[in-house]
Amino acid sequence: MAAQRKQFGRRGLPQQPAQGWADQKTQHGGAAASQAYPSPGYAAVSDEGGSGFSIFKAFGFLVGMLFSFEGRIGRMEYWTIGIVRFIIFMMAIMAYASTLPPVQGEVDAVAVMRGFVDTTGGLLFLLLFLALTVCLFSLEVRRLHDRDKSGLWVLLLFVPFIGGFYGLWLFIANGFFPGTAGANRFDTVQSQANVFD
Repeated sequence: MAAQRKQFGRRGLPQQPAQGWADQKTQHGGAAASQAYPSPGYAAVSDEGGSGFSIFKAFGFLVGMLFSFEGRIGRMEYWTIGIVRFIIFMMAIMAYASTLPPVQGEVDAVAVMRGFVDTTGGLLFLLLFLALTVCLFSLEVRRLHDRDKSGLWVLLLFVPFIGGFYGLWLFIANGFFPGTAGANRFDTVQSQANVFD
């Protein structure tokens, strides 16, 4: 009867050499590349390295959730992000208005526009306004995708006179009409539309 040798290391696990960074194989193109773009456009964050928390993954998820134009979102996510965006916008307006000197006489539009560029507060407000505008268009495009419509319909908002009426219709349709049941042509790998709708 042969004696068993005692093994050192982790119990019950076979001994394998550690895989170094240079030894890892990556795939480009096809399914591997499409998995790097999860759910409704939520940034290019890959989960190949495990399921641990990373500040970069969280930041990428947040940026993709607010500013991506790919994939689809449900009504719940549309309303949640939209309300938070509106509250941030109103707070920014109040904060910027509190820094302005009192108005005396007529308001000069050129002086108001110059105030955005000449002051630090005005420049910060302008940058925040641009970011929130991109976020708004991102929400509208992804809701159109959920309803199986092209995101290019958002360009009608820039048509004079018609854009105002279309904006009201778009708000009603995106905010209250359900999305496509099941898959549609705008789905991403892990589309979350069915979770929120």
